[in-house]
Amino acid sequence: MNQTVFTNYWVNRRQNIRKEHGSYQTEEEAVKGIETWWEIQKDKYSNVTKTRTNTGALEINYGDDNYFYRVEERTITEKLPTRSYKLKSKGEIESLRMQLNLTDKQLLFDELPEPYRDRLIVAMSNSITPREFLYSENGAPSVKINELKDLRKLA
Repeated sequence: MNQTVFTNYWVNRRQNIRKEHGSYQTEEEAVKGIETWWEIQKDKYSNVTKTRTNTGALEINYGDDNYFYRVEERTITEKLPTRSYKLKSKGEIESLRMQLNLTDKQLLFDELPEPYRDRLIVAMSNSITPREFLYSENGAPSVKINELKDLRKLA
């Protein structure tokens, strides 16, 4: 079954980088995902411009023309990832914290207050990706769990 989605891309023209940041059911949700990410990162941009390209994509410039977001409409055959989740139990959280040797300032997704979890799901467009990170006390992603594991293997 085909469905139309709106996918966020972050573009860095200087280094020719284009990163996919999630897909949403509507363009409005996609824009909200970008704005929520800025909120999580505590980024405040006063000169945001939105421009519709000839191909119909929406480009969101936030100050430097070399870096911008692009929302593109596309068709996919699979379902969008789920946004619902079940919290890990206290025992599961404690076990994972011990395995990862976390400090008190490093938090798992399941330890964050609900408003932070909700904003992360909006920003990342699903409930799977946010679980791949560790977070600061204010809900900002700090490091991917797999990268932390890799670094500890090298030490």
